[in-house]
Amino acid sequence: MATQEERRAFTRASVIEAAKKLFGSDGFASTTMDDVAIEAGVAKGAVYHHFKSKRDVFEAVFETVSAELAGTIISEAQPGGNTIETLISSTRTFFRLCANPATLRILLQDGPAVLGPHDWRRLDARHFGGLVTGSLGLAMEAGSITRQPLEPLSQIMLAAIQAAAINCAATPDFQSAANNYLEALESILVGLSASSQIRP
Repeated sequence: MATQEERRAFTRASVIEAAKKLFGSDGFASTTMDDVAIEAGVAKGAVYHHFKSKRDVFEAVFETVSAELAGTIISEAQPGGNTIETLISSTRTFFRLCANPATLRILLQDGPAVLGPHDWRRLDARHFGGLVTGSLGLAMEAGSITRQPLEPLSQIMLAAIQAAAINCAATPDFQSAANNYLEALESILVGLSASSQIRP
């Protein structure tokens, strides 16, 4: 028999999964807490037991989708490859995954508006942003790019990728727009690699 803690965890997970489906298909504005409760098969009071507001539900969904996206990027990365090439490949995977309509709506369209720019960047930095920072750090350790303060470089690269993704999400054809931005982003990353070969 499941313990009370296990039942609570199951209910919370069910609410998040239901909200993920609804936010991905209908969007944040068109989804109500009643909708989430019905989709999850629980009482509305059970939803409010775990989340104070619809925004809190959305934040949990955003975290879940971000973590899933980062997990896929990690699983698809080729181990032991050139660190800059891996970062380029991971960025391409990020944009490919964001082209999914539900992911695009949650992470790039509703995310910044619902969470606000500060919280959106903070939450994103825990997942894909953490991968960017880690990859750049590994590239420095491997001598692929010149050693320099990691935090500023990571913030600059992440801001560029995030801005590109949001701009692509505002276009009718995300993937076509992404291809143009990816070309520019890859040039920047390759430039970092080339700079380490030029400097003594």
